[in-house]
Amino acid sequence: MEKFLPIFIVRWMSFLKKFLRGVAVAIIFSFPEIPNANAGGEEPAAREIQAPIGQGSRDFSMPVYANDIAAIVNNEIITMTRLMREIAPLIPRIRAESRSQEEFQRKMRQYQEMVLNAFIERVLIVSDFKSKGGKIPDTYEKKEYEAFIRSRFNDDRVAFAKHLRESGESVREFKRDISEHAIVSFVLMGELRAKNEISPAKIREYYDEHIHDFIVDRQIYVRKITLLKSNYGEDELQAKLAELASAIRSGDDIQFLVKKFNDLPMTQIGWISADQMIPEFANALRGLQVGEFTAPITLDSKVYVLYAADEKPAKKFTLDEVRDDIEKILAAKYQAEAKDKYMKKLKEKAYIKVFL
Repeated sequence: MEKFLPIFIVRWMSFLKKFLRGVAVAIIFSFPEIPNANAGGEEPAAREIQAPIGQGSRDFSMPVYANDIAAIVNNEIITMTRLMREIAPLIPRIRAESRSQEEFQRKMRQYQEMVLNAFIERVLIVSDFKSKGGKIPDTYEKKEYEAFIRSRFNDDRVAFAKHLRESGESVREFKRDISEHAIVSFVLMGELRAKNEISPAKIREYYDEHIHDFIVDRQIYVRKITLLKSNYGEDELQAKLAELASAIRSGDDIQFLVKKFNDLPMTQIGWISADQMIPEFANALRGLQVGEFTAPITLDSKVYVLYAADEKPAKKFTLDEVRDDIEKILAAKYQAEAKDKYMKKLKEKAYIKVFL
């Protein structure tokens, strides 16, 4: 009897933990407005605590929520722990891009709201899918699970286990996420596939209304010669520019100029239209023919000379050339509209309480 006692205790504690969590959810549902109550100076349930992250002068802090509840969707709790686990990989970039504590907090809040909305939609889609008797094959889930480990960790199970430990996520939770992602993909790519027929008439209509999107301006393959003013005295600079301008006027080709002015770096800008460049470059390039140089262009501490190495004439794509592209654009548009309509319907029927 005694040797079975530890197992009994473990099972009893597990049952007690689940029972208490169920009681907590029941209490919240019984008083749905209490967690958000802030009238009369009451402190909100989702109290923010400033927790430092990062190092050095950019040591910004981010909010940590005392009750760990980000939202309740029907009978499921979305925790702040789960939410922040998704955002954690982005925090170094957000911190680096933020110039102040206020900007960091604002960006963090934007990401939190975006990720939380995705979680809410996932919960609703999965719940609706299962309520209709839908089921993803176990083999499909296993395939997704194995594909993730293979692509992310090069099939290294030790590295994968370390990742789970560091993120605080269990294998069971990870497999649940894989299953839910698979269901959402199945629903959005399958059941929500646009039912609108993309007829030739609709494709023609889109083409006519967006004709400017299918016109490509003349493009030039541009090379650039750069003179750094600080490398020359004023008289030397003027002499160098005069020599370069003279060589250009005399019709010297690009190879000759590269050899003659080997102290001047030449770089490739590549294929570009004049309207894509800064005004000073755009004005110089308009009308420039293949094999021609622009006059020297002075901008701040540098002087540039542009060379037109090749060109692609302006082109208007025909309907037949872009038909497949338009069909994809319309399919994506109809699918987005179908998803919005579907999510609106699910949210109208759901109980959603957000604590951010």
